[in-house]
Amino acid sequence: MNFTEYLQQKKYTQKTVATYGFYIRRFLSWLESENLSAESFTYTDLLEYMRDCQEKGITNRTVNNMLGIIRHYCNYLNHEKKRSDNPAAGVFIKGLVRKLPSGLLNFEELEELYRQYSIQLRVEQSKKIMFGLMVYQGTSVAELMRITAQDIKLKEGKIKIRGTKRTSERILSLNANQMISIQQYLNENKFKEGALFTELTKTKNSKRNINNRVRYMLLQLKQLNDKVTSAKQIRSSVITHWLRRNNLRQVQYMAGHKYVSSTQRYQVNNLDDLKNELQQHHPMS
Repeated sequence: MNFTEYLQQKKYTQKTVATYGFYIRRFLSWLESENLSAESFTYTDLLEYMRDCQEKGITNRTVNNMLGIIRHYCNYLNHEKKRSDNPAAGVFIKGLVRKLPSGLLNFEELEELYRQYSIQLRVEQSKKIMFGLMVYQGTSVAELMRITAQDIKLKEGKIKIRGTKRTSERILSLNANQMISIQQYLNENKFKEGALFTELTKTKNSKRNINNRVRYMLLQLKQLNDKVTSAKQIRSSVITHWLRRNNLRQVQYMAGHKYVSSTQRYQVNNLDDLKNELQQHHPMS
């Protein structure tokens, strides 16, 4: 299996595969010019490559992105048993401002939102269930689109969250608060095939389109709590809450993160450091 096939197997888009291939060819060309090989280059060699890129005027952000691609390539070499290590693991460019999850809701606020939203008679049952999946299973909108009736195992109290190009598949427990409404909805839609929360529509702008339905859901939720801003904010709030109760690897699985570094940025004990970093780059006047 070559690197392109490896990325395709991981469900990366054609554009991403092409971009990764371009930068890896550039890296492999540099290794060859230095009489180094992909199977044996070291952490020190990688630092030298970073210096070379910076001397050529490549921005730190681009170099940081290239490091991420090289991490992927080393994972591929590990998969093919051509390496047993990853020199790029944990290597990042210092001084870059990382995106900080901001305006988070605490879990008590999320549960109160779910309780209030669930008792609203004018809200469709499917939207109540989708919001419950966002609160208790931390699902993204893209993952909601993939849920089928076959993914829900009520007897076991479990649900399978299918992976996307950004997230991994996982099986999570359902909360007791969700069970009755899900059971009713499944009974009412027992003959429905395919995605459980989407409907056949003639246009993407239909009110039945799941993106529009979630957008309207968020407007309804904002009326209940004006701190609500987006589906990403809700997911970030849930992941941050999980990290207070579970270890890092458990939350990586629960969130469907493909890389533990994606989970680490939500760690409560890192948030103050991140805030300080942002303040240093954007001081209050």
